Amino acid sequence: MRGDPYETSDAVFGVKKSLIVEPQKIDSATAKEYGVPEGSWILKHDFVLTTEKETQDLRDQLAIEALRKQGLNLKLVDHLPVPDLD
Repeated sequence: MRGDPYETSDAVFGVKKSLIVEPQKIDSATAKEYGVPEGSWILKHDFVLTTEKETQDLRDQLAIEALRKQGLNLKLVDHLPVPDLD
C-alpha cells in the first residue's frame, strides 16, 4: 500500500514500484453494481496470467541456461535433465 512504513525497506522481498497500490473510494455507481456501501475502498490492479505452456517453456529455458552455466551438457526430456549425447 502506498504510504506503508515498509514501502521502501522491505528486507525480505524488496518492493517493486509496479506493486505499490493506492486504494480508492468507491463511487455510487460502483457501490450499487457490486452491492457494497458507497465510500467503501477498492484496490484495482491488472494481473497478467500466463498459459501452462508459456510457464513450462520459460522454466525449461531457464533450466537449460542454468545447466549450461554449470558446464553441464544436458537436455530436457519431459522437463527433466538427461545427458545430451548427440
